[in-house]
Amino acid sequence: MYVIVVGGGLTGYNIAKLLVEEGIGVVVIEKDLSRCQEISKKIDALVIQGNGANPKILNEAGAKDADLLVAVTNSSEVNLISCISGKNLGVKKTVAKIAIEYTFTEDIELSKVGVDYAFSPGTIIAYDVERILELPSALAIQALADGKVTMAEFKVGEDSKYLGKALKEKIFPDETIIGAVIKEDDTVIPTGEYVFEEGDKAFILGKPKIVEKVIEKCSECQRIRKVMIMGASNTAVQLAKMLERSMSVKLIDSDAVRCEEISKILQKTLVIKGDIMDLALLKDEGIGDVDAFVSLTRYDQLNLFSCLLAKYLGTSKTIARVENIELIKFFEDMGVDVAISPKISTAEHVMRFIRMGGLRSLIRLPNGQAEVIELSPTKNAKIMNKPLKEINLPEDLLFLIIVRDNKLIIPRGNDVILEDDKVIISARVEKIKKIKELFGQY
Repeated sequence: MYVIVVGGGLTGYNIAKLLVEEGIGVVVIEKDLSRCQEISKKIDALVIQGNGANPKILNEAGAKDADLLVAVTNSSEVNLISCISGKNLGVKKTVAKIAIEYTFTEDIELSKVGVDYAFSPGTIIAYDVERILELPSALAIQALADGKVTMAEFKVGEDSKYLGKALKEKIFPDETIIGAVIKEDDTVIPTGEYVFEEGDKAFILGKPKIVEKVIEKCSECQRIRKVMIMGASNTAVQLAKMLERSMSVKLIDSDAVRCEEISKILQKTLVIKGDIMDLALLKDEGIGDVDAFVSLTRYDQLNLFSCLLAKYLGTSKTIARVENIELIKFFEDMGVDVAISPKISTAEHVMRFIRMGGLRSLIRLPNGQAEVIELSPTKNAKIMNKPLKEINLPEDLLFLIIVRDNKLIIPRGNDVILEDDKVIISARVEKIKKIKELFGQY
């Protein structure tokens, strides 16, 4: 497989890095020379300086032989033109990042003009936050196997019933499995001997309803009914539209014109013109009584400060948008419950779309050391029709779930992989190549 990534910012870099680690040939097109040099030093990819919307540059990048072009610059227009030009030059599939406000009339089909798939980072973040608020004990939620499997992240607190318990004690329902545990800066692919400690962040997988019940019992979090959103970005407005159908929502922004504009868009959300530094206003608007506070401005400092202030004034759960991915752990260490990066979410979203061969989806865990992947074997895969206990499997690799004819199987040593199975596996990043070999994906 051969992929062209247009845009060498953090989103484009993360996508290129994930592709390179999967053994995929990658060309990155980036306008900024210093950024080109930086990317060249970090990953094994060809980097070309230039405008990805320029057919000459795309030709130089080998567009006629490319299986996929992913355009993720900060300009929706450049991304769309790159895809259209690339398709005309022979690229098989194209993906474009567009802004939420970049809308089209219903009678325009992007696929007919050369864009196979378009997505908005803001929309991805809005949906991520909505899922978290719907299941407040979870730090993150992902769907796998076409929605048949849910993966949720939860934290083991000082009062957790799992504290000091080993997995072999069957502390979770039979239909679920723990795929990975993040312990401080390390990721553990657990065996039955693993014992939970305070502060562990665990990833549980299983049938959606069963996982949701487990997560609901992980803490004393009550159902989210009242939400306050800081910032009137397009992402924040989209989130408010989604939440106001079932929750009481207040949105605060300091721009009077913007507040008036969005108050016409939002039907039930109370839009308030105000400043995060105005403590009297925040108290009057009941910030201490809301179940969740979400800060979605483009400024990391403001998002951090507003979440800490909300916690100080009594808010139960805080969620912050983080542009600088290196600050995610800092936000969480400072007391923010959930820190969400548009760049990481976007990279994972695109990787799930790509579906490299039989690799149907890929979720990289927060510290980047391990992944949860979903894949199917090829006809001649080494792993097929053999009991798992007879296969020489590397350490730090765990078969989590086999989806077969809409049935979920938690695999044991005697289970076998069949041709049409969807298999979900957790593994350290360095073991992914070995997994692909076992499944016939080279």
